[in-house]
Amino acid sequence: MYELSMELTMLLWASVLYVLQVMVAALAADIQNGLAWGLGNRDNIPEVSGWGGRAQRAHVNMAENLLPFACLVLIAYSMDRTGGLSALGAQIFLLSRLAHAFFYIAGVKVLRSLVYFGGIAGMVLIIVQLF
Repeated sequence: MYELSMELTMLLWASVLYVLQVMVAALAADIQNGLAWGLGNRDNIPEVSGWGGRAQRAHVNMAENLLPFACLVLIAYSMDRTGGLSALGAQIFLLSRLAHAFFYIAGVKVLRSLVYFGGIAGMVLIIVQLF
């Protein structure tokens, strides 16, 4: 049986988090605009406000960060350069992104920004492991 490395496991769960964020943002838009709108063609997409708008922005932010994280994990794995730092970096990234999503949707301003930089720090640890 094949066992995923810590880095690939964190990438798997980061991908799951991304999909969950898509679903939360879509649910918020459907709640605000109605089920008929959600099942329709969405020719006119009104701006979603409140927690729904924050959920959409958190989702976009996750998309912007998931790609470089995935690239770093896959590079480290393919070069057989995984280790303690990259595993820790991947764990920090996932936990930071989970906290970021929660704080962003809840409207918590300062902590949201701090945990964002935790995700960046996690990626930096993976880069350090590469060299």
